[in-house]
Amino acid sequence: MAEYQCSICKLHYNDKKLADMCHAWCSTHDSCNLKIAEQSIEAEERRKKHGN
Repeated sequence: MAEYQCSICKLHYNDKKLADMCHAWCSTHDSCNLKIAEQSIEAEERRKKHGN
């Protein structure tokens, strides 16, 4: 499966559309959108590690 990365915040996504949305948000707002970031591979791995 392909991985896509936001070039600004460096989060990874399994879906190019999410990575593009993340990049657009980061570049416009100079911050991360939690609704987008919670769908990142890093967030998924954290949930698996902590059982949430």
